[in-house]
Amino acid sequence: KKRMIFRVWPRNPNGQAIKPSPLRGKEAGNGLDLWGATLYDFYHVRRLPNVPNYITNSTGSRLAKWMRQAGELTAKDELYWADQEEDPKEIPVADIGELIACYDTHHYPSPYPFIPCTHDGNPTLQQRIPLYLLPKKLHVHDPWNKLSI
Repeated sequence: KKRMIFRVWPRNPNGQAIKPSPLRGKEAGNGLDLWGATLYDFYHVRRLPNVPNYITNSTGSRLAKWMRQAGELTAKDELYWADQEEDPKEIPVADIGELIACYDTHHYPSPYPFIPCTHDGNPTLQQRIPLYLLPKKLHVHDPWNKLSI
């Protein structure tokens, strides 16, 4: 997915340059270091406050740590927003076995069934399906005879 960053972190014109630092903000469970709870938690920021085109992307929690360490507290609203940001939490993928058990074609809007090969790419399983979650008998809807066994 492509998402746009639309917030800008204001800088003190006499502030220090933002250099690579070991300071880190909130991170996702997989170690992704640029994590934000919402799109409002991502910012464009000037690394050098007086150079308008030297811009980088960062997150509110990371910038808040750096700004506090550097003593640059001019962005009060952004610092407050970063302090209120939720902590990262893991959202487990859906249990495939439960989805199979709850499957009902009446819950899907028309045109159902979908015509094969009209979507981009193959569906991706997000977790391995343990055998005990699979039904004893698996019904496959293939009216166009696309599957080979």
